[in-house]
Parts: sequence; structure tokens; C-alpha cells
Amino acid sequence: MAGTGPELSGLPRRPPRSHNGYAPTGLERPVPEERPEWNPGLILAAGYRAAVTGADAYRAVRSALRIDRGILRVGNRFLPASRVREIAFLALGNASASLALAASESLGERLTQGFVAGPVALPESVPFRSVRLPSALPGSAAGAESAHAVLELAGDLGESDLLVVLLSPGALGALSLPPEGLDGPAWGRLLERLAREHGPALASRLARVAGRGATGGRLAAVTSARLETLVVEDGSGGASIGGAPTLRPDPAERLQLRAELSTLPGLPESLRTPAPEPLARPVPALSRPVVVASPADAIRSAGDALVDRRWITRLGILTTDRPPEEAAQLLVRRSEEELRALGGRLPRSGGRGSGSSAGLAVFAGVTLGGVEGAPPAGAASAFLDAAYRALPWREAVVALLPSAGAATPERAGAFLQSLAPGRPAPSPLPMREGITDVGFLAVLLLPAPDR
Repeated sequence: MAGTGPELSGLPRRPPRSHNGYAPTGLERPVPEERPEWNPGLILAAGYRAAVTGADAYRAVRSALRIDRGILRVGNRFLPASRVREIAFLALGNASASLALAASESLGERLTQGFVAGPVALPESVPFRSVRLPSALPGSAAGAESAHAVLELAGDLGESDLLVVLLSPGALGALSLPPEGLDGPAWGRLLERLAREHGPALASRLARVAGRGATGGRLAAVTSARLETLVVEDGSGGASIGGAPTLRPDPAERLQLRAELSTLPGLPESLRTPAPEPLARPVPALSRPVVVASPADAIRSAGDALVDRRWITRLGILTTDRPPEEAAQLLVRRSEEELRALGGRLPRSGGRGSGSSAGLAVFAGVTLGGVEGAPPAGAASAFLDAAYRALPWREAVVALLPSAGAATPERAGAFLQSLAPGRPAPSPLPMREGITDVGFLAVLLLPAPDR
């Protein structure tokens, strides 16, 4: 592997692998005796808290949505509040509870209607209808109920009304209905398979172009109200979250999808040449959605928290939708490159002078290659396993921190310490669910050698 030669010899190397691919026991420099201050759990927990705070969906929407002196601000757009008769909102996806709470507190009594769909229960202080979604994947009965409720609310609004659309990863499950010829569960399984085998971009395009419901600009086509959209995104692109409910796919996107699907076996023929669905009314020209929280916010805040602890921080990858194994290997390679850029050696720890540091921390935003807001089963474990096998340094630590919270074990933060004898078990880093979802934050920590 590149970057594992003599230029990195200033750091302790991990012993050779045993026949089963994992480090043997009997290491000559146990961490607890030699480095009592080296507690990766505490360091990662501090970065984790900072990351979630920096990308907090509630705070982001409270900042982007407010009325001040008769002027209504929605993202980077402003309009006189007196010109708006009714204000309604939709809050959808993994961060829907935070989004809805922020909208309710920002606009107060000006809100006349609202609908919320996501995995977390709505706070009792938000007096609007809500549906709990069992999965971010499209195709569930609750998702179909949500899609119909969204279309109904939007269709009842008039030209003097405003509909604020608040989207986060997982919104696709609340907006997408299956195309003709497929039932809901089959639609969800198909998108999941295409994302796993051919990448999430293809699954996202298919959902926007061939799916029904409120995706692919259909939400904009059923309402006369002014639409403003605020998005929490995970690196897959703010305009595509939720299947782009306010943006109609253009002819080039349809042609690209048709070419991609033409060579894939096992697809219904109706999906190979998806035709534009007739719309109730033309889709108006709209401003693009405004991203209010993203992986960059989480990485920036986590990096600042570790800088305060004397870590040298570097951005390895802003965001990638590669599968877990490839994403893990990419993070390790980028860490090697960053170490080479520092001269192959880290400033020694043990003091607070300008020539010392606690170590090198390299960050990456990853989605692990799943459908929006729904990482594949086992993806987190696969990422940690692949990173562990690729790590060339004895004392390195790799962590995967999901910003969507720990609704399931797959959504729990965890880290592996390379120096642990045998096959190390991941150590958990829990986080309260529903705060945000800007994807996964991957971190590689390389502590500086002792003086």
C-alpha cells in the first residue's frame, strides 16, 4: 500500500498479521501502561458531540426560518409576511422531529397546517399530524400513507399560501409510491438492490423518474402555493433528497437513466423506458432547495473540537457514496497522504509547546452506498473491518459515527483500536436519535509518539 515505506518509520508500526488476518497477541508496548492519557473513547466522544451540534437540524432550521419585523426569512430568501395568507409545512425523513419542532417554534401561530413523517416520535408540543416510519426505504404502508397525506395537504393550498418543505435523508420513504406493476415492498427492495449493486445515484434517479407519489417534481405540480425547501443532506446532494419533490427531472436525466437500465437484467419492462407522468398542472420555475446542514458542518465542528485538544486535523474526504470497504480503504490512503505531507512524522506528545501535538485526526463523510437515509445492513461493521485490515499503524484508531442516531445497532457509533490484541471488538459511542442526519462521520486517529 502506498505510504507504508521508510518515510513513516517515525511512528510505531503494528506487528505482522497472523494467518487469520488479525494482529497477534503479546504486543510489546501496551497502551494502558505507556500512554495512560490516551483514551480514544473520550476524544471521539468530544468530536462526536461537536459534529452533531454543528449539523443539528433544529438549530439549522431555527436560524434559516423566522419572522422578524414583518419579514419572513426562509433560507436565503425573504418576503413580507403580510403577503402570505397561510403557512403550512412538511417535515420528512430521519431528522423530521427536529425539523418540525424548529418550524413550530420559529413560526408559532402563523403555522396553520403541518405534517411530519419519520422514525422518531413527534414532541407533544408540536400539534400537527404525524406518521412514524419503520424504515427510510420506500414501500412501507406507513410510507404510502405519508405520500398520500403530503399530496393532500399540498393540493389544498392556494396561490396566497406558503408551503415550507423540510427534508432530511429518509424523506424518500415518505414521498415515493411504486410505479405501475410493482407493489410497495418490491419497490423498496428494488431500489435497495440497485443501490447496493450499481450505486445510490442510479437508485435515486430511478426513484425520481419512475416512481410515483410526490417525487420528481410532483409535489410542485399539485399545489398552487409558493414552495420553499430547506434540506439537511448527507452528501448525496441537497436537490435530490426525498426524490426531488419540487424539481422535475430533465430530458437528459431521463436519457441517462434509460441507458443505465437497458443493460440490467430482471427489471420490469415498464421501468426501462419510464415515460413522463402527466401532471395536474405545470411545474413552476422554482429556486433550488437551500441546504441548511451538511457533512461539512459536522466535520468542521468535530475538527474544531479536536484542535482544542491539540490534535492536527485534516479533511480526508468531504463526502463519498462508495461502498463501505472502498470508503474505508480510501480513508486510510488519505491518512497516509496527510502524514507524508507532514514529513512522515508527527510532533511528539507530552507538552504544550508549539512543537508538540496529541496526534493526527483525519475526517471523512460517508454514506456507505445505501439508498438515501438507509445504509445497507452490515455496512457499518464492513467499514470498520475493512479499515482495521488496511491500517498500517499499531496505535491507530478508526471510528464510524452515524449522525442519524442509534435507533438500531447499525446506527450506533463505534470505534476499533488497532493495538488491541487479537480481533478487537468495536467500542460503542451512543447518540440520541432524531437530531440530524448528515450521513456518517468517519475518523482516523493516529496518536503522536511519546517523548
